[in-house]
Amino acid sequence: MEPDGWAVAGLDTNFYAITSTHLVNGTLLGRPADVRFTPTTYRWAYGDGTSATKHTPGARWAALGIAEFEPTPTSHVYEQVGDYTITLSIVFAAEYRFDGGPWRPVVGSITLPANDLHIRVGTAKTVLVEHDCLANPSGPGC
Repeated sequence: MEPDGWAVAGLDTNFYAITSTHLVNGTLLGRPADVRFTPTTYRWAYGDGTSATKHTPGARWAALGIAEFEPTPTSHVYEQVGDYTITLSIVFAAEYRFDGGPWRPVVGSITLPANDLHIRVGTAKTVLVEHDCLANPSGPGC
């Protein structure tokens, strides 16, 4: 998540999952057999009584090419200060192939929990700065 471990009430907090397709290789009846698990759905519970189901894992603000605290497809806005625990369940679709044959879908899916996130939501105060932050965004106080 961004920012890491904290958020500002009323501003977007960016959540994203780091996951990928997993391939499990094995042998069945003396021949190669593979199972491929692909993440398809991300079920977020934000700890404030709200939740969201997304079909994208999300990404860091920098990877999306946007500024911090801007909305993302996976961001969430906390309205109240406090401590929250965020949970994520990832739904995986499965496919298999036997002896180098084509991939075939497995009926159903498997849902696995990700690690919980614990965050503190607070408030932010603006301050006066010496220079124009639009002209010099890396200046003191910007």
